[in-house]
Amino acid sequence: MRKGRWSLKFKAGLYVGFFTIFFIITLMVAVGFGFERYYYSMKKEAMVEASQKISNIYRKEGGSDESSLDDLSQQYALDVLIVDQGKLVYSSRPGRRVHLPMEKDIQDEEVIVQGKENEAAADKPVFRLPLHIAELRDLLDGKMPEEEVLGKVQLYKDTPDFEHFNLIDRVQDGAYVIISQSVAPLRENIYIVQRFIIVCGLIWLVLAIIGTILLTQRMTQPLLELKNLAVAMAHLDFSKRWKGNFNDEIGELGDSINTLANQLNVALTALQQSNTELQKQLDKAKEVEHMRKSFLSAVSHELKTPLAIIQGYAEGLDTLDIDKETQQRYCAVIRSETQKMDKLVKDLLNLSRLETDSFKLEQTVFDFTALAEESKARFAKALADKHILAKWELPAEMNVYGDPERIDTILTNFLSNAIDYTPVGRHIHVFADDLGKRYRICVYNEGSHIGEEYQQRIWEPFYKIDSSRARSPKRVFGGHGLGLGTVAALVKLHGETYGVRNEKDGVTFWFTIKKR
Repeated sequence: MRKGRWSLKFKAGLYVGFFTIFFIITLMVAVGFGFERYYYSMKKEAMVEASQKISNIYRKEGGSDESSLDDLSQQYALDVLIVDQGKLVYSSRPGRRVHLPMEKDIQDEEVIVQGKENEAAADKPVFRLPLHIAELRDLLDGKMPEEEVLGKVQLYKDTPDFEHFNLIDRVQDGAYVIISQSVAPLRENIYIVQRFIIVCGLIWLVLAIIGTILLTQRMTQPLLELKNLAVAMAHLDFSKRWKGNFNDEIGELGDSINTLANQLNVALTALQQSNTELQKQLDKAKEVEHMRKSFLSAVSHELKTPLAIIQGYAEGLDTLDIDKETQQRYCAVIRSETQKMDKLVKDLLNLSRLETDSFKLEQTVFDFTALAEESKARFAKALADKHILAKWELPAEMNVYGDPERIDTILTNFLSNAIDYTPVGRHIHVFADDLGKRYRICVYNEGSHIGEEYQQRIWEPFYKIDSSRARSPKRVFGGHGLGLGTVAALVKLHGETYGVRNEKDGVTFWFTIKKR
């Protein structure tokens, strides 16, 4: 995680917490500043509505249905007084009923007022008579209220703790209703509501935070899995897959990532294969270029020596005063070097034809043993000159299928190579292994081993091993390094195989050939 970055879970919890706190504070402010006015307004409307209902009941029942009036006053939590023709005919206060004489009622009310005045005398020098009591006294004294105050709810306040809503209205001609309600219970209700909102808000805050943590845990878990898949894909690992079973946008995103991973995996695999093939082609091109340079270098080297010899002897013939015998010797050297160059050029042409598939074989059935006997006679003098003991172990008759002339070239190259690298007085062994449908022709010579790192390269044209084998005792046939390259091309042209292996005290070259 990068420094300073918050997780989705933390941010979601933070957002919910801030929103809840803001909501609680806003609600508390609304209740503190707006709810009181709204509540008072509703209570005023309730008082007006109660006044209308009282008027209807009084007109309908003539003031005799006290139970309905009591129920109504209890329903609206109001103090109700009804004065008809200067007499108090109804009071919702306990003990106050219409049978009480008017004078006693007013005296009781005045006693109450006087008691309150006496109690507050120590604190306040003047005490106003409560509005509803003053209105009641005026009605009992026969004074009619002013028309502009009828049906209107008024708030009067004698002390900070003594506030009332008051309403006076005409019930019928000569009959008036006085409705009053203390503000203190209303404020208590408002305080209770505020406390209830605070408690509920705190409970909601705790539940919201816990719910947010659990919800975000469930919501962010698949997102974390998808993130891990994306990280793996960024590191070119397309083996992982989304395994969720959501049917929403997260599930669609997971399916899309799986599809993307499959496509990228296929594309990357194809790209890797292309890169591998391209690398092989580049390696092959480098190898071909290296072989071309080596070939040109080898040909130049092989031609430079005989050309220098020919040039030197030709200049000697032209400028030196020499006898006839010396001239003949010089001519013989020139002829010999020319023949070597001619053989080199022919070998190069044949090898070129073999490698370009322009060389055609003339295959037929022939006796390989007879062909080997001809080679044995041809190499008899060279074997005798180096006192090499040659052992030929071939069947009396070996009918094989191939081009006799090219098979003879292969065998000749193997034999000349074996004679060149066999020390004086050592052994050469020519034999055949029966492989069922083929023979494996083997030519063994006693001598130095060929390192495994060279066993593939000796079949390249002009390649020569810089080792003790290359510096072995006197070579009879010499060569330009084209013999084994020619062998490899001819064997491949026959559709057969070839190779070399180190033995206990020598080396064996071999190739296969089809039976009849």
